[in-house]
Amino acid sequence: MSYNSLTSFLCMCIILVTCISRTPIFATESVDTVIFPVRFKVHIINGFADNTNPLILHCHSRDDDLGQHTLWENQEFRFKFIISFIRMTLFYCSFNWRSKSLNNFCVFGNSVQVGTCKQTENCFWKVAEDGIYFSDNNRNWEKKACWL
Repeated sequence: MSYNSLTSFLCMCIILVTCISRTPIFATESVDTVIFPVRFKVHIINGFADNTNPLILHCHSRDDDLGQHTLWENQEFRFKFIISFIRMTLFYCSFNWRSKSLNNFCVFGNSVQVGTCKQTENCFWKVAEDGIYFSDNNRNWEKKACWL
């Protein structure tokens, strides 16, 4: 196969894969529910009113260790990534504040956050005295977990 033929073949494959990935699986499904952004940003916010002790967090995925971070009042740790279409994209964080802790809490998983964070491409997590809250717009918060 010549170089030009190979280049043309690869271009056609890319176009074909792009078209297939944007086609609804079932006729009743709308295009909006199938097409979603491939880039997301996760925000972890220290929402404690009493900040004599900082929030300590450590986040990771299967492939990336994002390290340990210390957040004081209203500080934020954020990271962005491209989701994998081949395997599940998962990010976990462990949280410590005073004597409270929550380990390996899922802050992003394809099956849940892709749908809920699709509109804004952002997933917000606020860690507070009584638990951990989720929002896709940094305004409307829903409690998702309690401290252990």
